[in-house]
Amino acid sequence: MGILLLAGAATALAVHLGWVKVPPNFAPWSDVELEHEPGWFAKLQINGLARDVAACRAALDRSELRYEALPDRPERNGCGLSGGVSIVRSHIPYSSGFQATCALAAGLYWYENLADLAARRHLGSGLARIDHLGSYACRNIGGGDSGRRSQHATANALDIAAFRLQDGQIVSVRRDWGKDTAKGRFLQEAHDGACRFFNTVLGPDYNAAHADHFHLDLGPARLCR
Repeated sequence: MGILLLAGAATALAVHLGWVKVPPNFAPWSDVELEHEPGWFAKLQINGLARDVAACRAALDRSELRYEALPDRPERNGCGLSGGVSIVRSHIPYSSGFQATCALAAGLYWYENLADLAARRHLGSGLARIDHLGSYACRNIGGGDSGRRSQHATANALDIAAFRLQDGQIVSVRRDWGKDTAKGRFLQEAHDGACRFFNTVLGPDYNAAHADHFHLDLGPARLCR
């Protein structure tokens, strides 16, 4: 056992010092390379970017994502934005512009590729657009007058309502979720795949409030429903 531990430690040190080359995103402590395939530690790396805005923006700069850095808005009454960005151009267009934390934008960049591949596999066409219901909203969870602030209150969440394909098909969460069809199977994979990158992923099976969208966020809760 001692020999195995020593061997493992030596290998980790060699990788860390660059003596042994590993694929991008293979080691959890390596720089996040958004143009390369995410590895086993994708969620861990995205959460690392959430704690280090400078490293996050450096990761965005190394990618083909085009964004504008937003000025910080000090948090007041649980609402605000720190380290925020606005996506100018990504793999897949969105139905409208939106504000997001840097780490959320990084997670979405990886997620777009996953959803595009799933669409090609199940529906025979790539994605042309992602329709969303918004990111920033100064409100509580569920929209009530009491309770905890939503991750939307800090632009740390995005709600996705539909996917539009290059061949004209529209896949709606409200209409197609849960059906034993190609669209239904695509949505299931798109939902489950989001759990690789985001801390909380909620869909129609969670509650009625999510009947028409997937909620993706990088808050402290860990939930995939």
